Amino acid sequence: MQLIRFLISISLVRIAGVVAAGLVAGAANTYLVTLINKVVAPGPHPDDLLTRFVLTGVVLLVSGLISQILLIRLAQEAIFRLRADLSGGVVSAPLEHLERLGSHRLLATLTEDVRSLSQAVTAIPAICIDVATIVGCFVFLAVLSGPIFAISVAGTLVGICCVELFLRRVRAIYHRARENEDLLLSSFQAVTLGIKELKLHRGRRRDFMDRHLLGSARTLRDQNVDASQKFSVAQGLGQFLQLGTMALVLFAIAAALDLPRDVMVGYVLVTTFLAMPMQNFMHRLPDLVRGDVALAKIRTMNLSMATLHNEEQLPYTERPVVESARLELSNVGYHYAGEPPAPFEDGPGAPPPHPGGRPGARSGGRPPGGPPPRGAHPGHPRPGGPPAAPAPDVNGRRRIDHGGRDHHPVPMGAPVLEAAEASGFALGPLDLVFEPGQITFVVGGNGSGKSTLAKLITGLYVPRTGSISLNGEKIDHENVEWFRQNSSAVFTDFHLFEDYLGFDRPGIDDEVRHYLEQLQIAHKVTVRDGKLSTIALSQGQRKRLALLTALLEDRPIYLFDEWAADQEPRFRDVFYGEILTDLKRRGKTVIVITHDDRYFDRADQLVKLDFGRVAA
Repeated sequence: MQLIRFLISISLVRIAGVVAAGLVAGAANTYLVTLINKVVAPGPHPDDLLTRFVLTGVVLLVSGLISQILLIRLAQEAIFRLRADLSGGVVSAPLEHLERLGSHRLLATLTEDVRSLSQAVTAIPAICIDVATIVGCFVFLAVLSGPIFAISVAGTLVGICCVELFLRRVRAIYHRARENEDLLLSSFQAVTLGIKELKLHRGRRRDFMDRHLLGSARTLRDQNVDASQKFSVAQGLGQFLQLGTMALVLFAIAAALDLPRDVMVGYVLVTTFLAMPMQNFMHRLPDLVRGDVALAKIRTMNLSMATLHNEEQLPYTERPVVESARLELSNVGYHYAGEPPAPFEDGPGAPPPHPGGRPGARSGGRPPGGPPPRGAHPGHPRPGGPPAAPAPDVNGRRRIDHGGRDHHPVPMGAPVLEAAEASGFALGPLDLVFEPGQITFVVGGNGSGKSTLAKLITGLYVPRTGSISLNGEKIDHENVEWFRQNSSAVFTDFHLFEDYLGFDRPGIDDEVRHYLEQLQIAHKVTVRDGKLSTIALSQGQRKRLALLTALLEDRPIYLFDEWAADQEPRFRDVFYGEILTDLKRRGKTVIVITHDDRYFDRADQLVKLDFGRVAA
């Protein structure tokens, strides 16, 4: 089971301690049965039975407590690492891949899957003790009577096979239900983000509730009911087989073999004692199966991000940002993949054939009529050199030759595009230069590629073709992380943090107050110890706070994506006439995506995009 392997991967020593303590508890349980059997059996009793019973009870309680404490600590550590790995995977995954996955899938994995896994892991300590007790009871039966032991084991194996037949169907149902939870969470997001549109249109609201939100919830309900019913049938079947085995022994085997009375008393005692851990184990099976499904989904999501380059592992050298930035785009092109990431059809953890749509991340194969893509099978020789030794990727999960030094992944470059991957929107090729002390306006219609260009300029997207240079230094795998530290941006879908994270210089509150006054928002927001009093403001005021953060960063490149769209006319004049002019005076490279043709005369350079190309 993946769940057990996952816990073993966290700490083999702790698992060994848990198993040892559980075995001791199971042995103590079994020894208690033998003591009870001696008490109820006819004949003289040893004088120290009470002492042994008390000591065994103490051993049982202590070993069980130790086992549970060890496994609880291990389980919580595993859940913490899982959350840390998932969060780190989201932070380090390429932006386009995260955009294509969708926030609803990420949130479902970070919340529902981790919660299901937590419930499953919490049940494991008691399961370990139950399993150890069951094994101990069977050992006692083997000592008590060979034929009874053989029949009991045979009945148990038949029960396990029957239950497994049901579990296969239940696992499939839970897998489908888990995929449906993604759809349900997407509907929850839609109902919260689109509440105004739903309230204004009765027909739309009814259609959305019936076909999407309630439709997904209804399907999820039916799937869970179906799975639970099958579990109940499996549990009933297991109890039926257990009772059938007991009846066979009591009414047939005992008479046929003329078994002694003390043997039958011991059998009845052990079987009665065995019923409780067996039933407990069956009751916890649903949590274990759901946890296994959740772990599979977590690993699928994690691998779908990890098979691409891990941006957290990008080389980064502590060096200051440039004082002035000359940004040059040479033959830069970018293509969106035409389809979402492929599903994992080969079982949990199997890599998708086209992870995230990024070409060259596969462990084999080549595009028709083209050279091997970057990321080809590691055993293939490179031109002009010996065969490359297989090396695990930065996540240690797959053996991929990423093509970078020290086997680091390569996020920059010009990978080969396959036809299916180039079927989406295409930007470029573009040849542009952005000079320091210059204001550049980027204009164009909706869907012309302005926001894509913004993400390329800031290093959030990787050019498919061509290159980007900063002051003559080509941006590639070795310096892309440093390159990103040279840009401050306010995108249309910006996010505001209440705390000014990453600003550890003294006097940050005074700087914030100065900009709050300049941006004419000091009457709405205050700052204390680097934390804003509120961010529950209008969209235009929130944009001013985002601009404030960008100004605090004081970087050589500034990019604003439709920043003035939500500002009143008076403050638009302040933005275009004062703020941009001040940035230009300070030698900043300023790039503004805008539709405000009233202010085009403020631009030193005007770039118009039309269907991904620079218009003449």
